[in-house]
Amino acid sequence: MKDEELLEMAGLCAKCGTCRTVCSLYPYRKTENAVARGKVRILESALAGENLDLPAVREAMADCLLCGRCERECPNQVLYEEIVMRARAKLADEVGIPAWKSILFGNVMPSDAAMRAIRRAGAAAQRIFLKKIPTDSGLHYRFPLKFFGDGRMFPELPSKGFIESLGKSEAVSGDVMLFVGCVFDHLFPEVGGAAYETVKICGRPVSVFRGAACCGLPALTSGDRKSAFVSMEANLRSMRVAAPETIVFPCGSCLLMFKRNIPELFKEGHPLYEDALFVAKRSIDYASFLLDSGVARKFPDPATVSFPGVIGYHDSCHLTGTLKRGDEPRKVLVRAAGSAFKEMEGADLCCGYGGAFNVRDYPTSARIGENKVSVAAKGGTKIISAACSGCIFQMRDMAARTNPSMRIVHVAELARHALFGGKEQGGRR
Repeated sequence: MKDEELLEMAGLCAKCGTCRTVCSLYPYRKTENAVARGKVRILESALAGENLDLPAVREAMADCLLCGRCERECPNQVLYEEIVMRARAKLADEVGIPAWKSILFGNVMPSDAAMRAIRRAGAAAQRIFLKKIPTDSGLHYRFPLKFFGDGRMFPELPSKGFIESLGKSEAVSGDVMLFVGCVFDHLFPEVGGAAYETVKICGRPVSVFRGAACCGLPALTSGDRKSAFVSMEANLRSMRVAAPETIVFPCGSCLLMFKRNIPELFKEGHPLYEDALFVAKRSIDYASFLLDSGVARKFPDPATVSFPGVIGYHDSCHLTGTLKRGDEPRKVLVRAAGSAFKEMEGADLCCGYGGAFNVRDYPTSARIGENKVSVAAKGGTKIISAACSGCIFQMRDMAARTNPSMRIVHVAELARHALFGGKEQGGRR
C-alpha cells in the first residue's frame, strides 16, 4: 500500500492528543484506535510498507463518524477528514468494499428511478411484514416501525415521494433551484414539501431539481469514489444546463458535498471543473436563503403562532461544524417561533449517525444518539429541529426508542407552520 502524498499529509499529525478530548466516538470506545492520532499511526505504518492486515486497517479507518471535531480543534490543522476518506478509497482499491455498499452506491443511489422503485417496494413490504408501534403524534410525523431484530426504528415509507407529488408542469424552471435530496424526497417527503412551500414565496421563480442522483457523499465517505463520481457528474451536468442563479439545500450534508467536496475533487483541468465552480458559488443552505431572500421577514408575530413545546436546535456536524452555518437556522427559528425557541442542552453533541457508520455499528451509533436525545429532553426540549437529513433520520429513530413524545422536525417544517398555520399552500400534505 503506497501513497506518498497521503503519507505526507498524515505526517503533519504531532500525536498531541487534542483529538481525543473532542472525539465523538472515544467516550464509547475508550481505545486509542478510535481517535484521529491512533488512526494516523495505523495508516502511517501501512503506508510505510509494514506487513499489516489490510482488511483490519480498513475496519480501523471505517470506525469513524467523520464528524470533523478533531480537524476543527487540531493545533496543526491536519486535514483529518480528507486523510480518512483518501485512506478509505485507497483501501477500497486494495481490498474492495462490502458487496452491499457496492450495490447500493453503484447501482441504486446514482439512479432516481431505482430509488423510487425501492421505496415503493419497501412501502408495500412494510405493510405486510413490519409491525407499527404506537407513539405520541409529532408536529407532522411520527410513524416509526420495527426494523429487523436490533431494535432499530425505521420511518413508514411513503408510496409517493415529494417530487412525484408535484404536477408535471410545476416547478420545472426558475432561477432558484431546490435540491431536495434523496431522504427528503423518498423517506420524509413532508420535509421536501415544507422546504418547497416556504422557498417558493421568495418572489422569484422556483424549480425543483428532478431526476437527481444521490449527492455522492455516502459513496465518497465509504471509499467508493467511482460511484461517487458517477452521481456527482450526472448532477453537475444537469445543474449547469438548468443554469440557476441560486441552489437551495435543505440538507447540510448535501450542501457540504456541492459547496466543498465537489470543487476539491474536480480540479482544474477536469472537464467539469467550471461546472463544479458554477454550482458551488450558487449553493446555499435553506436557512440562509430564507434570511437573504426576505422570506423570514414574512413570518407573522410569533405571539400569534402556537407551538406545542420548547423548540431546540441541533447543530449538525456538517452544516454547523464544517460549513459554519449555525447562526442562520437559529435566526430563522427566532423569527418563526419567538419565545418557543430556546437554546438546547447538548446542541453541539453529535447525533451518532455518521452515514454508513449507522449500519456498520448500529449499537454504538444508537448509544451516541440516545445520549443526544436524552440530554436534550432533560434540559426541557420538546421539539428538536435540525437541517440535515442524516441527523433527522437518526434522531427520529432515537426518540422513538427512548422518548416517543420528543418530536424531531426540520427547520422548514417549523417555518411552514409559522407561515401557514400548518396548512400547506395548494393543499399539499
